[in-house]
Order: sequence, then structure tokens, then C-alpha cells
Amino acid sequence: MAERPRPARTLQRPPRPPGPPGFGSLLVHLLALRNLNELAVAKTMCLMSGVCKAASTVRMGRDGAKALDAELLGGFAAVLGVPVDVLASLTGVRPSARGDGPSPEVADAAALIRQVRHLTADQVREPAEAAEELHHG
Repeated sequence: MAERPRPARTLQRPPRPPGPPGFGSLLVHLLALRNLNELAVAKTMCLMSGVCKAASTVRMGRDGAKALDAELLGGFAAVLGVPVDVLASLTGVRPSARGDGPSPEVADAAALIRQVRHLTADQVREPAEAAEELHHG
């Protein structure tokens, strides 16, 4: 019987264990499973949602030292690609504004983040370099 091919890269556990029980810890852990550390979460959140926080703020949310607020909830929702109302109903945090969910562009970016974690560094580097060349033409 032939062996099944292995994926290009197996998923690795996040570099840090999740923080104490709580939604901040859970949200940061979900993003760590997408290979985003606290700094990458902060940068991605800023680009995707306009919620610009320091990596230390994300880390404090993970550790329970900073409570989730409407602004952070909106940022996490954008990066995860879920409607903020869904996270609000789970966390009990009141969202700052009601919406139908992330824009199609933000949802596509979140889906790309979910999928790219299965690629090797070389598989990511090649299209990134091509995109950089197109951008700077």
C-alpha cells in the first residue's frame, strides 16, 4: 500500500503555551495557530482593521492583564475573519458598532492567513518576492 504524501509542512505548536483561561488568551492562541506571534498579531491587526496596538498590549490581553474592549475585539475579529458580533456574543464585550462582518477584502486576507500556514518558507518566499517586484516595478 502506497504511503500518503506528507503535507509540505506540518503544523507546529505555538512557541508559547496559551495564557491563563480567558477569551484574550484564546484569541491570541487561535492566531498563534496561524503562526502569528504577538508582534505579527499587532501588525496584522493594524493593517487589516486599523486597530493599532503594541505587541505588549496583545500580550497583556493574552495574559489577562488587559481586559478585552470593543476596539481590541474588532481587531481580533478582522484578523480571524469573523463578524465582531460573533466574538461579542462569546465574550460578553459590547462591540463599538454593529456590522455585517468584515469586508470581502479583510475576509480574503484572513482566509489567506489561515491557508498560508501550510506552506514552506520557500513556497511563501517566491510569490512574496514576485509581488514585491510588481509593487516596485
